[in-house]
Amino acid sequence: MAKPTKPPAVPTVPAEELFAQGVEHQNQGRWAEAEAVYREVARMLPRASAVHWNLGTVRKHLGQWKEALDAFRKAVSLDPTWRGRDFNIGLCHQKLGHANEAAESFARAVAAEPDDPINRFNLAAALRDLGRLAEAVVHTETALELKPDFIEAELQLAKLRTALTPRWHVPMMNDIERNAAYEAALTAAVRPGDIVLEIGTGSGLLAMMAARAGAGHVYTCEADPVIAETARAIIATNGYADRVTVIAKPSGTVTVGKDLPRPADLLVSEILSSDLLSERVLPAVRDAKDRLLTPEARIIPQAGGVRALLAESRVMERAFFVEEACGFDLGEFNRLAPRAVRLDRVVPFTPLSAPFQALTVDLADPQPGQSWRSHLAVPVTADGRCVGLLQWIWLKLWDGVEFENSPLTPTEASGWQPGLYLPRRPLDLMTGETVEVTSFHDGHNVWLSLKR
Repeated sequence: MAKPTKPPAVPTVPAEELFAQGVEHQNQGRWAEAEAVYREVARMLPRASAVHWNLGTVRKHLGQWKEALDAFRKAVSLDPTWRGRDFNIGLCHQKLGHANEAAESFARAVAAEPDDPINRFNLAAALRDLGRLAEAVVHTETALELKPDFIEAELQLAKLRTALTPRWHVPMMNDIERNAAYEAALTAAVRPGDIVLEIGTGSGLLAMMAARAGAGHVYTCEADPVIAETARAIIATNGYADRVTVIAKPSGTVTVGKDLPRPADLLVSEILSSDLLSERVLPAVRDAKDRLLTPEARIIPQAGGVRALLAESRVMERAFFVEEACGFDLGEFNRLAPRAVRLDRVVPFTPLSAPFQALTVDLADPQPGQSWRSHLAVPVTADGRCVGLLQWIWLKLWDGVEFENSPLTPTEASGWQPGLYLPRRPLDLMTGETVEVTSFHDGHNVWLSLKR
């Protein structure tokens, strides 16, 4: 019987030579080949930190984020001195959707290299994903200071500022009628020596109005620290820094004895949304009334309401409804359309009813969380095709001082957008008939519906 022969020997490539091959593949951008080689070298030299680091780098380029994270962690466990360790680990977490871990890693990277704009930029992005927009703005601005031609940071900063400071801020500050109404109310309500509390500083305009009206001191709280700092600068520029104090925190965390020297005599707020309630004015005012005001404190505004009318508009109908196109009936698509929208501007319309008060809320003694509904029979005053209920808000700021952003008398600028509550399909109406309107609010949401 023949003696079995051994298979021929396979020459073994030394680990160092394989590693050099991996580096060559990596330098030439052959990521898959480099990854395969580094994986083999890692098997041969499991405690070689550089091998795991390079393996993480090529996996990052291949988009293998979980595997890259594992490789970077292994490399750092073997040698914690790698430059860029927190950046790379943070980037892997960011790509995997681990926002908290990404922010923590990028924060460590910034602490280690505070003058690196890339670290700042990525920390800002992670903070943005966590909803910490004000902090994200600060780090993005710093990244741009460090690298003025950093176009990605410019884009990120633009988006952050848009999210942080909605477009309605500027039109509201330029709303002549609104400003005049608030100033008239403050002039009538403020008494010498009053402590005034404002919820929602914004630009500081109302706080300065209250100071100019004779308040002893105005304390105004602003939840957004970037807006709060800007308001401080505006207030100082106008010479009111000694009479107006900006508190950079939400009103719910303001306390008497720490932020206020004593309970306030007058509360002024403008945390009023385009539907009146969705910025949660009722719980904010109720909380202030319970904790931060004197029992006899005055409140501006005293009351608010939602007003509406039946509207016909070819422009709005074509924007929000479809019936036929190219000979095809597309009406079923209306089932997917929203039943309420905000209008960036008032477009041409024809009233099919007189304006009516859909709901009224006591802002001086709010009851947050309590729901309310009513049913109204609205008379039709003109023949036409109704596309919905055109809605706006009304405010009683003080006795004899009222304001509304009625679309019947549009102004050049307003921070409050008119709303349109739509039926399933446009309604063909005739003079003399009535439309049933249901009004509802649950303390912070408002809803209007209509049917024949």
